[in-house]
Amino acid sequence: MALYNRTREKAEALAHEFGISAVYDSAEELLRNEKVDFIDIITAVETHRQFVHLAASHGLPVICQKPLAPRLEIGEEMVATCKAAGVPLLVHENWRWQSPIRGLKEILSGRPIGRIFRARIDYCNSFPVFENQPFLKELEEFILTDMGSHILDVTRFLFGEVDSLYCQTQRVHGGIKGEDVATVTMKMAAGCTVICELG
Repeated sequence: MALYNRTREKAEALAHEFGISAVYDSAEELLRNEKVDFIDIITAVETHRQFVHLAASHGLPVICQKPLAPRLEIGEEMVATCKAAGVPLLVHENWRWQSPIRGLKEILSGRPIGRIFRARIDYCNSFPVFENQPFLKELEEFILTDMGSHILDVTRFLFGEVDSLYCQTQRVHGGIKGEDVATVTMKMAAGCTVICELG
């Protein structure tokens, strides 16, 4: 068993707490010296690329936190890197696996209400997200990065792929850099229109 943190003192403190003997402040060194089954990347989005490349260079499967990349071309490059290395690249999109959402998918697939031509998904809550994740205040793109990736993936799961997308955003609360309200309108390939409201 081994433990890594870019700040060695933090790694050593955690290792001491949990009785772990091997401590690293270099991910590369850890991968050279330890047997690893896969890499689970839960770091900030701007670091995903380097860790995906590192995992691929060691022939290790990768699970990466959402959003996958800060820009489309970087995400495409990461996918190509893993494909060339012959390793799977998975993204932490876990909402579609939740029982209520899978139950709704099963109901919709049975078409008991006829052809679906319009749907609306609202995600609005008062959870104090900045209290346990203060770094989110610094994101240039907040609600679409943090929650939009979940909600838009659920939309694809329930209604299929998207042909076109239009989005408007706003910043309502002070003290944050990014948007905290978004309205997304999608025309789905199956013919229905889905409106997602986040805030």
